[in-house]
Amino acid sequence: MENEYIVEVNHLTKTFKRKKALNDLSFKVKKGELYGFLGLNGAGKTTTLNIILGLLTKDSGTVIIDGLSDDKNSQNIRNKIGIVFQQSILDDLLSVKENLMSRAAMYHHYIKDKTTKQLVDDVVREFKLEEIVNQSYGSLSGGQRRRVDIARALVHRPEILFLDEPTTGLDPQSRKLVWDTLDKIQKDHKLTIVLTTHYMEEANNCNYAIILNKGQKIAEGTPAELKNKFASARVNINSAKDAKFSQWLSDKQLNFVYDVNKYIVKFYTYEDAKKFVFENEEILKDFELIKGTMDEVFLNVTEDIKEAQK
Repeated sequence: MENEYIVEVNHLTKTFKRKKALNDLSFKVKKGELYGFLGLNGAGKTTTLNIILGLLTKDSGTVIIDGLSDDKNSQNIRNKIGIVFQQSILDDLLSVKENLMSRAAMYHHYIKDKTTKQLVDDVVREFKLEEIVNQSYGSLSGGQRRRVDIARALVHRPEILFLDEPTTGLDPQSRKLVWDTLDKIQKDHKLTIVLTTHYMEEANNCNYAIILNKGQKIAEGTPAELKNKFASARVNINSAKDAKFSQWLSDKQLNFVYDVNKYIVKFYTYEDAKKFVFENEEILKDFELIKGTMDEVFLNVTEDIKEAQK
């Protein structure tokens, strides 16, 4: 039976000058999914990626990429992956085409069915880079640079794309353009994408995500599961203000306010809000059940960790 996991990391540890950057970290990524690594700077996201990519040695643990152990198959693994770093590694003085050609030329021994020029022509067309292909990389806008960075990472047609904080520093329009491009590429090629980010709203795009704190996994699940469990929620009850109803809410010791033709009842988790609606649906009648955000998930999870450490 074919293994459904394309990335398997088990009990990974890494220490820098007595500081443990990764502490017994384990996770698995399914083929074709967008997998999120969430956490603030210093949480261990980039360290994990650098170990997977062979750029950093691990202290202990195992890394398996598409069935291949990183200890014995480093070159084969490199052929299967593409990476977009936080800081671009392309040459500002070279044109977009020249940068892509130099990258594609590194894989002429690996890809037999197409020439270097054909590989570059493919990504230029797919990423709609025709208008800027002869411009120097250094002259491009932030959003254009990121599209070229991603094209470079995919020029050799890898099976896994690693994105390390891909939209840091971009304006909202450029960030949307990058995500639209990634969404299309993933669907068209069934590409596996592993994303590190501290923008919690980007986690909504993920199929599955883990939250790291000081090198440890502190929560995991789909965005919906994480919001259900860790984010606050509210129930908007559309109603004229009514003294009896207000007293009923007070008697239940609920946290609520009245604002613009509705009662807003706040709950610590979505599960609490859903239970309230289920038990009182006939009384509530006209209502909206609204989930919290991934920002709230992260804040609540990390706050729980801080409280536990006191």
